[in-house]
Amino acid sequence: MRLSRSLLLLALLTALALPAAAALAQETTVTLQPVAFVPVEGETFTTDVTVANTKDLLGFQFDVNFDPAAFAVDSIELGPFLSSTGRSAQPLGPDQSDAANGRVVYGGFTLGTPEQTGPEGSGVLATITWRVIQPADFAATLSRVQLAGPGGQALPGSDVNPPAASTAAAAPTAAAPEPTATVAQPTAAPEPTPLPEQADAGRTGVVSATGLVVILIIGGALYALYRISQKPGGNRAPGDKKE
Repeated sequence: MRLSRSLLLLALLTALALPAAAALAQETTVTLQPVAFVPVEGETFTTDVTVANTKDLLGFQFDVNFDPAAFAVDSIELGPFLSSTGRSAQPLGPDQSDAANGRVVYGGFTLGTPEQTGPEGSGVLATITWRVIQPADFAATLSRVQLAGPGGQALPGSDVNPPAASTAAAAPTAAAPEPTATVAQPTAAPEPTPLPEQADAGRTGVVSATGLVVILIIGGALYALYRISQKPGGNRAPGDKKE
């Protein structure tokens, strides 16, 4: 009786564990394969970056992090998995702008027709060639992993909250205040101040005009007297008689 109960409990636990094991087996993972030896100074060796249990993969990107005092990334090449369905695979990188701090960025994408789906299953995404600067335990890791499907949609296995890059980001500064528009009130234009030359010219013009009027009046009077003197008897006084 006790044996039957034990067998029943074992069968129940097995039935509950099988779905969880199946789910773990189908989890999408991206892995940097380890090395089973201690590299020698000056030596070069390779490690593969693999993906497992993906579907319709059209692109990827990751950061590889390492000890820059012990290792350097010589090159990174695309693996065969991304182009395994006939699509044209193109590399992105490697970007070694932060290699001195122990971070290199690499990725790849594919070109093809809508009918050409991305690969499904497991395979090698990239192969990294390392150079040993000084002997040390190899402890490189991956971070900021992104897997992309049709339309750039993130696929399972992507980092939902990727860590920040190794380079320190500058702290955000407070936003600059919005500039306030100021409208200048229009002011009346000042009356132009005549220059001394202009004032003198004005006064000279007035004097010249006045003198001309006086000359015309005098000239007219003289002309009238001249006409009177030319008339017969024009020079006699009223009491004089004509001889």
